[in-house]
Amino acid sequence: MLVPTARVRRDGQIRMVPARDLVPGDVVLLEAGDRIPADGRLVVAESVEAAESALTGESHPVAKTTAPAGADGDEPVPVAERTGMLFMNATLTRGRAEMIVTAIGMRTEVGAIAEALRTGSEPPSPLQVQMDSLGRRLALVSGVAVVAFALVALIRGEDLADLALRAVALAVAAIPEGLPAVLALTLALGVHRMARRGAIVKRLASVESLGSAAVVCSDKTGTLTLNEMTTHCGPPDACTT
Repeated sequence: MLVPTARVRRDGQIRMVPARDLVPGDVVLLEAGDRIPADGRLVVAESVEAAESALTGESHPVAKTTAPAGADGDEPVPVAERTGMLFMNATLTRGRAEMIVTAIGMRTEVGAIAEALRTGSEPPSPLQVQMDSLGRRLALVSGVAVVAFALVALIRGEDLADLALRAVALAVAAIPEGLPAVLALTLALGVHRMARRGAIVKRLASVESLGSAAVVCSDKTGTLTLNEMTTHCGPPDACTT
């Protein structure tokens, strides 16, 4: 219901336009309290600070300058270290700025996150991997048993219709029908035990995944990291993570 707008300089005049009408190359004028409508590079920055917690997780406003951030070799600069850029959906908390739009819509950093959430898939949990392996083994064993039974029945000269019926019954009997119920009951007990310790789990399969974790890493804001740890070692017995 509230259409975001942006103050831009076009043809030497300052205009208010809907944020969706921005195009790369537009010069956007920002003041403290404005929400940044697109990704852009700063060309004017006077005591500028931006709150980028929604994008980087940094709880404090980040100081911005017009100087581009350098990089070692060909490695790209992380988003949190791009002090010469402003990003869509961040908020200018201090100062006055002018930026040149470099990316809009799904081409922005926020758009890349939205695309990853839309197209990403969850990896299978350890329990799902084990159940998949168990299912393949059961299928192999039941297939061998059905083939062996069919060969023995053919040698004994049994009727083909009776042989097919028995083979199908043997294959169906190899499937453990009570396994899903046992798994659901076991996971439900795990959820109950975690709830008693103050941890609420939304999905039953998450219980087994959490149970397989030995260490959970989090930063100062309490959000989970990228599951990557770096160890910095100095003198012997002086390693920190």
